[in-house]
Amino acid sequence: MNMDSIRKEFEDFRNNCGSACSTEEEEALEEELEDEDGFIGTVQKYLLAPNRCGVYLSRLDIKAIGLAFNENVQVRERKRMLRDILKAVTSKEKLEEIFSVIKEAVDTKVASYNSLVQEFPTSQELFEDKIKKAENFKKVLDTIVQEIDEEVDFI
Repeated sequence: MNMDSIRKEFEDFRNNCGSACSTEEEEALEEELEDEDGFIGTVQKYLLAPNRCGVYLSRLDIKAIGLAFNENVQVRERKRMLRDILKAVTSKEKLEEIFSVIKEAVDTKVASYNSLVQEFPTSQELFEDKIKKAENFKKVLDTIVQEIDEEVDFI
């Protein structure tokens, strides 16, 4: 096989497949995930972007958060896992409970940053911004809890 035939085959595949490769169900799910609003969308926006919350939570970290909240989610895309966990929130108390679990996970990551800074003082510049973002994220969670009224329909 030569590279020209592989390149031509790939181009044919891209041209013929395009959007026809995805099913309507997958497209609807993608739209649903993109259109999340309310506290779920806010938490996802921060928690899934290390640039915003200062820490990276892997799929296994998110699964552990779910298990701590008695919500066993499948390991798949992080956004979907987090959405599934947050959709299980049915009251303000449950919201406070899940946010407490999330804060503990963030604190665990920040503790590892702090230990690295202690071991390698020159890395302080690198981790200082991440630690500040993590603290800011925890304040965002507190703000969400304060703004949620008991009358809000969680389901």
